[in-house]
Amino acid sequence: MKKVSVWVLALLAGVGALGSCDMRSNAGENYLEVIGEAEQTMPDAGYRLNLSYNGPVSLRDKFSAWADSLQREVPGMVLTSDNIYINYMPEQMGQQKITPNMMQSSISYNILAADSAMYGRILRDMLRRNIPFSLNISGTFLDQEQRRKVQQQLMQQALAHAKAKLGFLADGEGKYEIVGVEEMDNTVPYGPEYNDFNRRVVSRLKVKARRL
Repeated sequence: MKKVSVWVLALLAGVGALGSCDMRSNAGENYLEVIGEAEQTMPDAGYRLNLSYNGPVSLRDKFSAWADSLQREVPGMVLTSDNIYINYMPEQMGQQKITPNMMQSSISYNILAADSAMYGRILRDMLRRNIPFSLNISGTFLDQEQRRKVQQQLMQQALAHAKAKLGFLADGEGKYEIVGVEEMDNTVPYGPEYNDFNRRVVSRLKVKARRL
């Protein structure tokens, strides 16, 4: 009799477990999850620049003097690297005496250019000087207040886009309740037009809702 009771209890436990699985599955069907997106171009945005010198040590002081004068005018310009090295292969070492003209120098700065006018001025100023340099755009620059406003606007648009999707999937705007919103700011569509230096700002939100 005791054995039968144990078997019955085990059977009932199994039925209970199956019932709970069905309930979770059915509950999952009552939820929807969509991605809301919004984007806009920022034609007035500035640039993040990388300014570098890579050449003989003899011109290093000339470049450094110009960079120091620019740093006094441009906020946010910071030195990121400063190196001096010998421009010879290891097997050439020892074959001749090391002289100053063998030495090379590389210096790099990061610059925040507020707009295209500042970027153009920096470029023209460098082109007037007989100094080897490279100037690369590494991203878009917005001041904190402007970035905050743009992000808020895009998030509102992305949420509206997500609500339109939910309304379609739930067969009506009043037939769902939003229970979670997650910002996906590091996930943007793929393609060269979405590179940061092309001044296109993107906002994406993952929105979860419960069917009513």
